[in-house]
Amino acid sequence: MHPFYTYAHVPAGYTGDATEAIVAQVERFAPGFRERIRATAVCSTTQMSRKNANYVGGDIVSGANDPLQLVFRPRVTLHPYATGADGVFLCSAATPPGAGAHGMSGYWAAQAALRSLT
Repeated sequence: MHPFYTYAHVPAGYTGDATEAIVAQVERFAPGFRERIRATAVCSTTQMSRKNANYVGGDIVSGANDPLQLVFRPRVTLHPYATGADGVFLCSAATPPGAGAHGMSGYWAAQAALRSLT
């Protein structure tokens, strides 16, 4: 068995279940996928907000991802990974380069941490 994780971008406040749309899309490119599914677990946007208060409305990417936010996330500063506490750094979709660049926020936070040691 192999876990398969997906998520769907849905409108704010969406209360439906996008599972069928996701399965249909995967099936489109991998015929036979549907027959191999053993179980599913669905988490609505409301449930996501309850599990993690940062996921307002199910938003897993920390809000707006416009050009201004790409530069000034999570606040206007030259050191977006610093928290103000010595040795504590932030890496998430809330920091540059922002959402969708999986792993890069952690990389740059680690670089900031290493620079702080010298």
